[in-house]
Amino acid sequence: MFLLDSSPIAWLNRPYFDLGPFNGGSLHLYGIEFSYRNLISNTPINDTPLTYGVQVKLPYSFRESLLRETGMTQYQVDNPLQLANELQTERWSKVCDYLTHYQKLQLVTKYRLINLLSSLCFHPTVLEYVPQMSGSEIGSDPSLAALALCRAISSLLLHQDYGTLDNLNLKEFENVANHAPSGTQVRFSAALQLVVQYAKTFRNLEGAEFWRAIATKEIQNLKPSLDDFGYRLLTSIYYRAVVFVPLLHGDKDKVIQEMDLCQSYAESLTCENEVQEVVANENRNIILESRTKEALWLRNLDLAEERSRRLAQMDSLDPRYRLELGEILIKQGKIEEAAKVYRSATKLGPPGTAIAWFMTGQCYEAMSELEIACDCYLASLNIDPEAISALEKLANLAPSLGNSALVNWSKLRLIELQEQKQRMSIKPKRSYISEASSELKTAAQAMTI
Repeated sequence: MFLLDSSPIAWLNRPYFDLGPFNGGSLHLYGIEFSYRNLISNTPINDTPLTYGVQVKLPYSFRESLLRETGMTQYQVDNPLQLANELQTERWSKVCDYLTHYQKLQLVTKYRLINLLSSLCFHPTVLEYVPQMSGSEIGSDPSLAALALCRAISSLLLHQDYGTLDNLNLKEFENVANHAPSGTQVRFSAALQLVVQYAKTFRNLEGAEFWRAIATKEIQNLKPSLDDFGYRLLTSIYYRAVVFVPLLHGDKDKVIQEMDLCQSYAESLTCENEVQEVVANENRNIILESRTKEALWLRNLDLAEERSRRLAQMDSLDPRYRLELGEILIKQGKIEEAAKVYRSATKLGPPGTAIAWFMTGQCYEAMSELEIACDCYLASLNIDPEAISALEKLANLAPSLGNSALVNWSKLRLIELQEQKQRMSIKPKRSYISEASSELKTAAQAMTI
């Protein structure tokens, strides 16, 4: 049995395992820390229960990958209550106590608890505890509306995991956006999600324009209840979401103008405490990532590279930004440097470790370093045994290396995976390689600001 301090990846990500000591790390870890502090806080809540916090919620597959890659299978549970007593920290036990008495909790405490579960990537558990609600229920209390929004976001992330976003039903978001009390961040956030999903997932311009108008109205309704930090933060978030409308129109000037506004509001934030500093830094990172994709959409590779390099330096412990930089370097023809960037991402753990190894292999294969490329593809398969793309590359590469055993194994394993895929009537959770490698190839064309 591996211990939590036996690897730097497990040590840095310890809160995901048992809510143990917070050791820094990438900014998404602050989401767990802040959510736990809110849960045990005795402070009352006003009529806007989502004033501000860490934006990024990672999918359930991140948690699975983290446990698999670190070998911490003893922490593999579907519900925090299932974790063995001897593995529970004091914090984890406290959360279990809340869950045991969930039905008796006040609504605001339920919301704070569910928000923590979401931060821990327990999205199936969120759906288990939070039922779908009618419009009248959502409209009756801001905390119920916030719970409904948590459920909708967890459902969205699970659809992403299963690769079924095309089948996503936006009714849950629409119920919140239509029925949550006006002038609350819950209603505003739901409207923004609808702008993004109608534009990004469904390419539905009419739907995106409709919900942009609603979000525009709601940010004005919210303004009187927000302090200066909250208003500037939400306005920045607003522009980053609604820019999808001019993006769909192909209006380059409008996209640049609105992203400039988004960035200017983010850079004008004045922080007074730790929470605000983390929230502001995360928002700036997200915006720079969006502006990198904006530059790709504008086909300005030099600008995309400059922004991507800056982002990788700003959050050096998040592998996602190195994956994006590696992709841009490949487009620039800087294969050797891309290989180094991808290789560095493999040391940071999920999300995307298998992708990092696969793309490192692609780079070395392009440089005719076939032995190293083979090792990288094997490392990718070690992380994700169902990574068909890595296996296909290995099967094609092995004969030129004269390794007959590897040739025979890779062909046999490829047949097994292909037959397995045909037998399955329900699409499995996304293999990071089998689908993500094609996404990396088309990222410059994708409208994913």
